[in-house]
Amino acid sequence: MTKIARRSVLLGAAGLAAAAGAARAQAKPAKLTILSHRVHYLVCTQGAGGDATKAWRETNGIALEWVTLDLNAIRDRLMREASLSNTDINMGFLLNTAAVPEALALFEPLDGFMKSAPLEDPGDISAGFMHAFAHKGMQYGIPFRQAVNALHWNGSRFEEKGVAAPPDTIGGFLDAARKLSFTAKDGTKVYAFAFEGDNYPTMVAMARAYGGDMITEDYQVKADGEGMIQALELLRVLYQDKLLPPNITAMTQNDLISAMQQGQVAMEMFPFGRTVLFNDPKSSKFPGKFKLAMLPGKNKGDVITTAEFWAMVIPKAASAKEWSWSLIRELMSKHNTVIETINGNGPVRVSAYSDPQILAKIAYAPMEAMAVKVARVPLPGFAKAAQAKDIAVEEMQAAMLGMKKPAAAAKDMARRLRPLMPA
Repeated sequence: MTKIARRSVLLGAAGLAAAAGAARAQAKPAKLTILSHRVHYLVCTQGAGGDATKAWRETNGIALEWVTLDLNAIRDRLMREASLSNTDINMGFLLNTAAVPEALALFEPLDGFMKSAPLEDPGDISAGFMHAFAHKGMQYGIPFRQAVNALHWNGSRFEEKGVAAPPDTIGGFLDAARKLSFTAKDGTKVYAFAFEGDNYPTMVAMARAYGGDMITEDYQVKADGEGMIQALELLRVLYQDKLLPPNITAMTQNDLISAMQQGQVAMEMFPFGRTVLFNDPKSSKFPGKFKLAMLPGKNKGDVITTAEFWAMVIPKAASAKEWSWSLIRELMSKHNTVIETINGNGPVRVSAYSDPQILAKIAYAPMEAMAVKVARVPLPGFAKAAQAKDIAVEEMQAAMLGMKKPAAAAKDMARRLRPLMPA
């Protein structure tokens, strides 16, 4: 079990004393109540790394009560609690898709805390994740757990067709896909690529690979730009030339995972951690054969990725805010980030991936570090994001299935999205 360094405890205590208004000026609570998913509780408190909260609890004499709920229930409960005039929830975990301006207004701006009791090396935390929880120059959440996407590929299928690795530029993607769509020696019909055809992140990643975007972090609609048009053209050719599964628009995540495990698809976009499932000898026909790469960009060496993540927030209606900030600082220290990573967390600090313990445990750590450093959410948070998703998927499928030309679909996507953007 990893020991918690005394230096980390001292840093937490020093930050607590310096926090806005000084925590000691506020009555110390007997406990803090945290609203989270069970996985947040587990990676913070249990596992081979140890308990990242133990030193903080013992030093400050404050108990932690974890209220764990399922995904949608967390958001609903946290929004409800944050809307009250006062709440017993001191701190919560919020998914980036819920970080719309109207929701962020219910949480405490953290800038004062960050100035008087700074996070350890804040520049080490993914800038894209931090920006997703900022609004009008104020920071409302601190990223904690991420799922960054990578390109997973079946080395056995690649070897069978004499392809050494995925292409190193997006311009070479189609040629590689043509080689990797074939009937394998074992009789399996292999498709080069698959993705969630009823969702938009892969389309957005491809648009960014071509130098474009769909909606920028400051709500500029770029869906009618050349990058998106090229992405839609690529998806259209992949589908029309039968390089994607014919039922791609109906495939669920479980369908996609199974297709990879059975060798029916050569490449897919999924979070890094899915490589464990693809290489699992209990469920995969190709254990140990799946490898990782990044979706290529226009130039060799470009790192293109999207991600979803959780952040820690403090309701405005909560009490003991300085103590909650002290706990956030403790959980976000470099030392505790390593503990949490060993326990199974997806770290948002780039430095965690260079720790010897992590390098020994996660072979792809250097690649994931590069991805975390540049990762961005596929869509910024705003009130009508769900409607925007539906529009994006409709236009993507229209182009892919041949119902519209890619340029027309991109133009219509942008036209329909612009009225949804926040003022």
